[in-house]
Amino acid sequence: MSAILRLKSITCIESAETFTDELYVTFNGTKRSLPNMTTGQTETLGDEFLFEGSSDLSLFENDGDHWYDRDDFIASHTITESPDEPTLKFIATSGNALPANYTMDVSITPGP
Repeated sequence: MSAILRLKSITCIESAETFTDELYVTFNGTKRSLPNMTTGQTETLGDEFLFEGSSDLSLFENDGDHWYDRDDFIASHTITESPDEPTLKFIATSGNALPANYTMDVSITPGP
């Protein structure tokens, strides 16, 4: 059995950096760039991922991933094949991503 994870929208409650956060997600071995975000901004998303079983959806703030300044991990959620339309909260709890706080609306539907 397979499922489709659809990213519908993202809202920045509080950004990690002073100006804009350059965001991306990873899911099931795939990395996708998201819009740059500032506090109070909401953006519509259209990314889809086909998967089986479960996998972690992780949100990062891109710092260029240099040896002296790695990308900042914000948070992750385990996504399963169960049909759902949750709002996921991505809140940094440590590290350079503090005080990042995002919500993302997603849907999980049965795959082909």
